[in-house]
This record gives sequence, C-alpha cells and structure tokens, in this order.
Amino acid sequence: MQEKVRKQSRTKKGSTLLAKADKSRANKASDTARSARKSKSNSQEKKDAKDMAHQGPILGKPSLLQSCFGNAGDFELVVPLASGGLAHYRRDNDDEKLAWHGPTKFGVDNGRFDGVSLIQGDFGENGNLEAVAVDFGGHRLVHFWQNSGADLSWFGPNQISKSSLVPLYSGNPAMIWSNLGCRGNFDLVVPLVRGGFSYFWRDNDDAGLPWCGPIDFATDAGIFDAVTMVQSNFGESGNLEFVARSGDRLAFFWIEPGQEMRWHGPEFFAVGVSGTPSMIQSCFGNRGNFELVTPLASGDLAYFWRDNDDEHLHWYGPFMFGMNMGAVEGVSLIQSNFGVPGHLELAAQVGGRLAFFWRDSGPDFRWNGPQYLTV
Repeated sequence: MQEKVRKQSRTKKGSTLLAKADKSRANKASDTARSARKSKSNSQEKKDAKDMAHQGPILGKPSLLQSCFGNAGDFELVVPLASGGLAHYRRDNDDEKLAWHGPTKFGVDNGRFDGVSLIQGDFGENGNLEAVAVDFGGHRLVHFWQNSGADLSWFGPNQISKSSLVPLYSGNPAMIWSNLGCRGNFDLVVPLVRGGFSYFWRDNDDAGLPWCGPIDFATDAGIFDAVTMVQSNFGESGNLEFVARSGDRLAFFWIEPGQEMRWHGPEFFAVGVSGTPSMIQSCFGNRGNFELVTPLASGDLAYFWRDNDDEHLHWYGPFMFGMNMGAVEGVSLIQSNFGVPGHLELAAQVGGRLAFFWRDSGPDFRWNGPQYLTV
C-alpha cells in the first residue's frame, strides 16, 4: 500500500547513526553556555521553590534527549504540565550525582498541552532546543525553541497549524531533524482524528523558516492514538520509519524517500499496549537495531527490538520491566554515551510523576529503575 506524500530535493548528509557526530562539534562552544545554564537554573529554582508544593502533576508524553551542553552531554527533558504550559528539566551529566534540575516553565499562558516532541538542531550558538507540542484536545500544533546562547530563554509558541474549533489530532506529535534539504529539515508526523496522519516539515533552507504542509497520508489505515518516528540508515538517503499505536496494537510504517516519497504499512506486530511508545535506532548490531519501549495495558512496560541485520527484519519481544508501577501514560527513549556502546535511557510519565529507567550495554542488558524525579 503506497501513497504519494511529496516531492523534495534531498542532499545526503549521512545516516542517523552519524548525526550525533554533527552535534558533538558544538561541545567546545558549550562551556560559556553551561555557565549561563547553571546561573539561570539556580535563579529559576529559587524563583520556583515557593510554588513547587502547589505545582500540579505532569500530563501526557515526556520527551528526552542528550544534548551537546556540558562535557558529557546533559539530558534534556520537556513534559506538559497539568496546570498549563510545559516544563523543562535537565540532568547534569558532569555531576557525579547526576542531579536533575528544574523545572523551568514556559508556555504557561498558552493553555494545556497533551504531547511534546523535543530535538536539538544546529541553530543558535550551541544548537537550540526545538519543541513541538499539540494542545490538550488536539486543536492545534505549535513550536517553541530555547536560545542556546547566554540567556537560555524559551520562545514561542509559533503556529504550525491553524487552531480548529473541532479536534484535528488524535495523538502526540513526533519530530526529527532529518537530512532532507541542504541544512536538514524538521520533519513532523501527527495522528489525525479522522484516520491516518498529517506530515509537516520546516524548510530550514528558507530564511523565513516556514512550516509546510500538512500532507495527509495513510488515511485508510485506521485511527491512531500515538506515534514515534526516526530517520534510519535504510534506503539511499535514510527512510523515515515510525511506529504508531491504534487501540491496543502497534503498527510499523515507513516512508521511502526520493523525488517521490511513498509510505508503506501498516504492519502490526504487537498487542496489549497502551499510551505513547518511543523508538530509536541504536548502535547495537552491525546496521543498528530498532529499539522500542511501550506502556502496556496491564500497567507494565515492554521492550521490543528489531534485528536490522536479519534480512527478515524480525521484531523480538515483549520483554517486560517496570512491574507494578500502575498505568504509564507515555515514554521517551534515547541511547546515551554512558557505557559501551551506550546505555538505553528512558523517561516515563507514571500517574502524573516522572520516572527514569536505564538499561546497561551488556553483558546483562538489565533494566534498572524506576528512579522518580524529586526536584
């Protein structure tokens, strides 16, 4: 099953597995920003200390990444707040205690948000943080960004889609920094209430940085509640690969890039799931496996992986962990530079609280946690 998505000239800049190397070039310039982050964080924490006890629980899906700030690279985490707006936390990975700091709140006057997707681009002095969020109820998509220079302020929201009186979106957005175009576009997929998905992209080669789209696709594949997306090293320039949840099932899709981008799927491979899953392409295996974590309807977490060295591209799992925690709303998965070749690190929203897990790089490959954020 295929559908034409859009025509776009592409310049190959390397696979997703090499994208981390592009970000690492900003490490030398990050010392000044790190000093400013600590100063700003201390003042922000004092400012927020008085209302911490009154802060409502978090809402929806968190989004986690490892940035190029600091020597080791901090963890950056953004999550919607039930009281409105979003909260930014960071983990200082140069601190032996690996302490979490925050929250730094932003967008608090813009209502409630239900899902967010966070990336680090190459804009700004050290690579701005870029976040896309869908409002509670699915009426609009907006973009926020954090200045990576001295002040580290959050800006936005900038409108991606026009606000609608009726719900448009049935789930969270998933955004990546792809190798489409010369500089690399921001590519975004979000599930639609009427079925299928909308695809947007920000043209980073245009000085005006316009958001383009939507282009709807897979509209006859059913209604989906959540989505997670990566750009892989399959295909000539890197396929867009994503997993979406429909009810209690997970389905795999992929978009074949080129002059005419075409989508394929759905291929259903898991049942008994809930919430928002998260997928990455890791460094495990020769080609790099797909690693996926999803909440289960039973209240636990499940880990799946796809063997990308196997010509049949077989999915393995579920391997359950995080037992007896209660309902998990959503998760966000990354591979860090801790361990060799890199631990899997996971943030989860559990009953309005943030929980953190990590899996070692071997030989045990054991999941550890939860560790609840108490900042």
